[in-house]
Amino acid sequence: MAKIPCEEVVFHPSSFADPSGRLFWWNGQLYRAVARERAPLYRELFSKGIEQGLIQKELIVETELTSLELDSYEMVMKHRSIPFVSYPYEWCMPMLRDGALLILDLELELSRHGFTLQDAHPWNILFDGPTPFYVDFGSIVETKPDSFWPAYDQFCRFFLHPLLVMARGHGRMARWLLHDIGYGVLDSELKALTGRGAKSLSMIGLATLIRSIGKQVVPKALKQRLREQIYKVKSRVPPSAIFPQQYRLAALRRLRRQIAEIPIPRRQSEWSIYYDNSFPSFSQSNEWTVKHQNVFKTLERLQPKTVLDIASNQGWYSQLASRQGMKVVAIDRDEACMESLYRVAKGNGHYILPLLMDFRNPAPGYGICNEWFSPATERLRCDMVLALALVHHLVFKQTLNFDQIVRGLSIFSKRWLLVEFVPAEDRYVRTWWSDRFHWYNANNFRRALEVHFSNVSFFPSYPEPRQLILCEK
Repeated sequence: MAKIPCEEVVFHPSSFADPSGRLFWWNGQLYRAVARERAPLYRELFSKGIEQGLIQKELIVETELTSLELDSYEMVMKHRSIPFVSYPYEWCMPMLRDGALLILDLELELSRHGFTLQDAHPWNILFDGPTPFYVDFGSIVETKPDSFWPAYDQFCRFFLHPLLVMARGHGRMARWLLHDIGYGVLDSELKALTGRGAKSLSMIGLATLIRSIGKQVVPKALKQRLREQIYKVKSRVPPSAIFPQQYRLAALRRLRRQIAEIPIPRRQSEWSIYYDNSFPSFSQSNEWTVKHQNVFKTLERLQPKTVLDIASNQGWYSQLASRQGMKVVAIDRDEACMESLYRVAKGNGHYILPLLMDFRNPAPGYGICNEWFSPATERLRCDMVLALALVHHLVFKQTLNFDQIVRGLSIFSKRWLLVEFVPAEDRYVRTWWSDRFHWYNANNFRRALEVHFSNVSFFPSYPEPRQLILCEK
């Protein structure tokens, strides 16, 4: 066995309170050090093929046992690292619902083998493009027969309740409440926002569980038997004799149906239909403008591995990049656009991670020293940043100056920025113009870009006289 030098280990900043072990980085790879108390359980998961089955079903991130050693820990596992970390307050409603369904599918699969999740927190899910994976291996524990699901209350506060709020059209409110990692959306808040609460399953034992769901999942012929079991609960018969597995599975399946049936409102906004008549195919054709051609040629020539499309709208350029094998993060503050792009990415299997985010206000860090949850400017940095048809909106509608805009774009870029400049002669800019924007011209924008990028080159966009500017650090 190879021993990992402790001085070379960097522990994950949000992995500090888990009794099962610690996540850490070593040699650019992600590992989990497992405590002595949990090692036998996790070896059992692997020896029985349970873990491999969960991986094959894409319920949990790829994980393998290693022969590595780390002081004070019994064993070391290796996880596949997912390129981008996103948080639930950045997800559109279909993403949160898919995360909830993932949790329930995983819990159902574990329950069949006598295991359960002790945590149902959305921070335990990462989207690899449009595909969610559960990443907290340390949350898997043995089932306690006298409880339905230890994470049920947490699941309600962070999945069921926010989804019900979103279904009423209050997505922004639900996402702000999801910033509170300790509480999520409480039942009282659900009632205040929707006018009704959610039916909950008590966590104190089978008797309350049966009263809560018995009418829906228990055949009439078993009513008497259930009453007898309730009596046994009160008589303190050993729990293993009183909590049949089929009732737990039936309750989980019912909860899954409830989540799947929550309606997602069909949203439409000014921006979600803005490009409906100018959304060409992704094969080069006469439909393509000089802008389409030049963006395509730039991506094809430079071949960035990762691309951040800022203010992506419905994501034509995000899809163009993903079709060239690039991993794409698309951010926009328009909920309808992000929901549409997520459905497209999920349907065609392209690597696009659409997130609800305003470029002017990217998600900050949270927790002690802002390290538990990293800021978006660290999590979403990409080889190339696309900022197309954006700068003039930031100047004339949001009153930002060139220095602010370029600094904000540069911090997300590891190497390249492809940005579009819309001059004063443009028909939209002419309607917004006033003397207060006398500084708005291509030369001043170039000077701002050259502060952060060593090479800056201009070439045509569409319609004239717009220009594309390729910047390299």
